[in-house]
Amino acid sequence: MKAFIVSFGDSEKYSVPFNGTREEFLHSEEFKHIKDSVFDYVKTKFPEAKYEDVISPEVEDITRHDQDYPVLDADNLGKLKHDVARQVEVKRQDKKMDSDAPYSNVN
Repeated sequence: MKAFIVSFGDSEKYSVPFNGTREEFLHSEEFKHIKDSVFDYVKTKFPEAKYEDVISPEVEDITRHDQDYPVLDADNLGKLKHDVARQVEVKRQDKKMDSDAPYSNVN
């Protein structure tokens, strides 16, 4: 069976078995479920965040050298959601620090 590597931003990469082309995978219910699960989780943590600007799903073709990535099962989907939420939190903190910088007392 064929597989693809899925990640979001700087998250860990996971293997997703899928018997079809990359284009078919990108339009599949399975990939939609992964994206919706991750984005819905982030939305519950940060309802005001524009997380789509911060994180976007990346899909790569798997090669024989990439066989060691963990499969994106239910447990790993939970890890992925937490990882992506952490990325959004870090980006939000960085943005807040950047917006506060002009008013800070820097010596």
